[in-house]
Amino acid sequence: MSEDKHDALWNPREAQADEELRRLQTQLAPFGLRARGRGEWTPRAIAREQRRRWPRFVAAALAASLLLVALNSYRLAWQDGAAWRVHGDAGASGVAQLRSGDWLQTGADQSFDIDVARIGRVTLSPGSRLQLVETRRAHHRVRLDSGHMRARIWAPPGYFGVDSDSAEVVDLGCDFDIWKAGDGSGRVYVRSGWIEYRVARRDVLLPAGYELRFDDSHPAAPLRPDASPEFAAAVLSLQQQLDERHERAALSANAERIANLARQVDVYTLLYLLSQRPALADSALYPRLAQALGVRADDAAHRAAWAQGDIAAINRWWDAYPSQPKRWWSNWPDILR
Repeated sequence: MSEDKHDALWNPREAQADEELRRLQTQLAPFGLRARGRGEWTPRAIAREQRRRWPRFVAAALAASLLLVALNSYRLAWQDGAAWRVHGDAGASGVAQLRSGDWLQTGADQSFDIDVARIGRVTLSPGSRLQLVETRRAHHRVRLDSGHMRARIWAPPGYFGVDSDSAEVVDLGCDFDIWKAGDGSGRVYVRSGWIEYRVARRDVLLPAGYELRFDDSHPAAPLRPDASPEFAAAVLSLQQQLDERHERAALSANAERIANLARQVDVYTLLYLLSQRPALADSALYPRLAQALGVRADDAAHRAAWAQGDIAAINRWWDAYPSQPKRWWSNWPDILR
């Protein structure tokens, strides 16, 4: 762009002769760099300004970090036995409270949202019955007698759980649903994160995208809700064969059927079966799981170690699974849903 020598913006002499510009300069002078002791914006002046700002940035970042730590500590803290807030709709007006030992029953056209201390929320669907069993810092437990509930929790593993007569669903920082019938049977589905299903001496980890069906004695193998009936039936048959200690030939035939029917998204079902029964590493499940995880299937030493139940060998492939239960903090968007 060429400069017009008669333009006061480009010609200092013309600027001094322009009365309107002199008036604007006088009014803006208090806000200039010299008036604030900053001098001209030379490279050296800019460097000095950056050095002045750096300690302020560090102090601000430190203050923000301390504030986040304080807010999180407040969010996780909870007085023993303090009541939970209950928000009602569909005919239930106002806000109620739920205390330890209290039961909450929803009618056919009612649902409730329950604040789980400060760490999340439970939605109780119509026709459901729930009890607040215990609430204190780092330990909050409810009992679902029947019906359906959805829990959205953002807290370290173990802070929240759902008890039943013989089992417990432990939140590992996630969003999950539980359906339960009066006879104790039901299912749990994980929307994000992980849960742990504990029954007797048996623990089952369940990741996002999978469901686990259970009765009053034991859980079934984790499956995706959209698993084919043939695949689900083969998995159930294999579990029954393992419980009844069938011959290796029958186990191998069923394992091969599962491997042939498995889709890529069924990877966790394969990982669960091989982890629960390491001896199945001698079957077709091992190479199929390797393919699903994208790891080597021709490592004879690893396969032999897995078949012997070597924890290090099993954990190598567990670590290859896309998500991990220890990363609960990464599921913070759940609290916004």
